[in-house]
Amino acid sequence: MKTTNNNSFVFRGSDSIKSVNEASYLFGRFVCEELEKIGMRSSYRHVMQPLMENESLTQLELVKITGLKAPTISITLRNMEREGIVRREKNDADRRETHVYITDKGREMHAKIIESLEKAEKIMLEGLSEKELKAARTVVDKMSDNLRAVLGGENG
Repeated sequence: MKTTNNNSFVFRGSDSIKSVNEASYLFGRFVCEELEKIGMRSSYRHVMQPLMENESLTQLELVKITGLKAPTISITLRNMEREGIVRREKNDADRRETHVYITDKGREMHAKIIESLEKAEKIMLEGLSEKELKAARTVVDKMSDNLRAVLGGENG
């Protein structure tokens, strides 16, 4: 059975938009399948990068950075903690605040995420010239800018 991109299924507009959407969907699907091979849930990748870039973050900061809902972050962190990828500590000064730290195991998993992304990118860009990539980047950047102007902010 063929897996379909639900956004393309319902969308009846521009073929260019369909193509951009499909490429994005397939990129994400490839990365998810690669991560599943190493036993990692794909949802973890949204939390891993911010944690790698900071010594620690609060759960609320992760909500703001990732754009995910608080319950989603809470469940994701609970699962990650259970698997030894992160550790959470209550703030002694404010017990309502929980700080999240990435563990050594989490750093190893992050390296595997990067490898998966690089592999997907290499496959996706195979056979494309620098000129084609530059043109594509210009077009997609303009599309993104148009949506940002309506949604507001860098991530909408």
